Amino acid sequence: MKTFRAWANPKVNEKIFDGEFYKKSTQDEALEVLQDIGKVVDSRRVYEHQITLRENVYVLIKRPMTAIDEGYLIMVIIEGSYSDHSDAEAKVVKNYGGNDFHVGSVISINNTDAMAVSEDNKRFYIVYPRTAQQAPTPSPPSNGKDSKKKPGDDDTDMIKAMGKLRKMETLHQ
Repeated sequence: MKTFRAWANPKVNEKIFDGEFYKKSTQDEALEVLQDIGKVVDSRRVYEHQITLRENVYVLIKRPMTAIDEGYLIMVIIEGSYSDHSDAEAKVVKNYGGNDFHVGSVISINNTDAMAVSEDNKRFYIVYPRTAQQAPTPSPPSNGKDSKKKPGDDDTDMIKAMGKLRKMETLHQ
């Protein structure tokens, strides 16, 4: 029985699809888009579970199912969301590609839609997804008694440290 390699033309070197295309992360894509349109991008990380979409905040979103480098919208929040999972009403300020949303259109967005956020439409912060390390861990119930005293738990440790600092300052003068 012939193998595939023996059967195929040895002069043709086609790569068989291995199931992975090069894919940019959403954050890399947002950074590239913002730089292309002339916006300043701050290096501070903002996580999607920590943001609240309140009024007058600018948001960069990408419409779903659009080609690379197409379908970006800069929106301003006109009616904010005051909880983590509620939607906010946003108005399109600038449309970068596509014709289904026009400047002035109002749509509902969520903080998971946000690729970047800004307070002044000039300096944007890239939005990162929540990771497993950032998931809140439940603390054990406390019955008012601490089994172990940690350094710095009460003010006496702070007072001792301040006294040592004052002594060191008087020695150096």
